Amino acid sequence: MRAASRAVVSVALGAIVLFHAALAGATVPMDPQFLPEAGLLFVGVFAGAIALYRVFTRKLSQAMRAGAASLACIAVAFVIAGNFHKPPKPSVLLPAATNSTSLVLGDVLLRVAASDRYVLSVDDKQFLDLDLRRSGLMVSCVVGSQDEAAICISQNTFPFSRIGIRPSKPDGHTLVVQDEGEDVFRICYSEPRSIEVTGQLFERSSAEPALISFQNGIHWSGGGVPPGTVIDLRDQGKGRIDFGRSGSIRVLSPS
Repeated sequence: MRAASRAVVSVALGAIVLFHAALAGATVPMDPQFLPEAGLLFVGVFAGAIALYRVFTRKLSQAMRAGAASLACIAVAFVIAGNFHKPPKPSVLLPAATNSTSLVLGDVLLRVAASDRYVLSVDDKQFLDLDLRRSGLMVSCVVGSQDEAAICISQNTFPFSRIGIRPSKPDGHTLVVQDEGEDVFRICYSEPRSIEVTGQLFERSSAEPALISFQNGIHWSGGGVPPGTVIDLRDQGKGRIDFGRSGSIRVLSPS
């Protein structure tokens, strides 16, 4: 009689085991790190099936042992799954494309083709050189303050500056020029595909230097662009970015 009672208990346990095993796919995450638990669940279900078979064939002692093994395997699987694994890390967001760069000039966004060097000019006369061919960004230009040339920057060095002008590098990706404590030029290279420039710049190769301003938009003798504007030049390919007399902004192919 006791053996029969134990068999009934074993059958009940086997039914519970099978029920939990059926829900295992929803309880244990489907991830490679959970393969041991999946193996234990499989063994538990298999042992439960053997336990039921032994009950039907009246081999009650073997049925009890198989049922206990089934329950133990599944219990251990759930304990491991709940306590010995870190939650999966969230997936990172990747850029949609890496074949372009953003030049943010006075809050105007120019989207240009990816390149290791950007040369900007006014009416074919160069005023800014952004060189990315080394390990970082090298800047060359003449910075203006109060509509006058204030400092010459050559490959991140300062061979000439007016009295009262102070260049500085507040961090590893920013270069700032101050005139009497106020920022008159700032270039920031905080992201590999984005360069931000604000300030006044001079073109020094002509008799009358042309002034271009990257403050509150872009302003030069031929035209202007209000802040917040987005200009896409990617389809023009690589080359010198020229601000023309007619107000146009175009990419000139290298000769």
